[in-house]
Amino acid sequence: MNKKMDSKALGVKLKTLRLKNGFSQDQLAESAGVSLRTVQRMENAEATPRMDTVKRIFQIFGKSPDEVLDWTQTEDKGYLLGMNLSGLAFLLIPFLGVVVPLVIWISRKDKIVGVSELGRCLVNFQITWAAIYYLGVNLYSWSYNYLSIAGNGDISPSNVMAFAWTRMGIILTIYIFVSSQIIWNTYRINKGLNNKYFPKINFLR
Repeated sequence: MNKKMDSKALGVKLKTLRLKNGFSQDQLAESAGVSLRTVQRMENAEATPRMDTVKRIFQIFGKSPDEVLDWTQTEDKGYLLGMNLSGLAFLLIPFLGVVVPLVIWISRKDKIVGVSELGRCLVNFQITWAAIYYLGVNLYSWSYNYLSIAGNGDISPSNVMAFAWTRMGIILTIYIFVSSQIIWNTYRINKGLNNKYFPKINFLR
């Protein structure tokens, strides 16, 4: 696991110190010997600054990098891979496919780089497809009961078997789609690429 600078927290601290000490962005840039754009980019967390730049700027306020940098987040690809694969709990019970990644996400969302984004996308995807699973299976079962029993009363063995096979086909189709998405995104995460879960409804933002 590698520690990573939290650019957003750094930008907030820089702006707070600058205003507290009565510096404009221009004045701070001139005093530190850096460009105005560098100060602006740091405060807006538009890029991760070089360590020597951080030192030069914060020395103006008598601060060392360790006093201003947030080292709470770490990089841990193994954790991201494990969290993503936990979505396969969907194959046991779709509800677990939501709960397990959600618990893993919440427990480390502020500690590991990338957990917040991946967790949000994965859980939204799982909620979407758990809803599709339960609604789809139940709607089909209800339709069958209504049409077969309330309609023409045909509950012959062949009709029952057709219902069972169709129901199983719906379930397997959803299972295959969800598991393939998880496996594909696990591959992308392992390659250092962004996850691409689609389609999903963004219940959690």
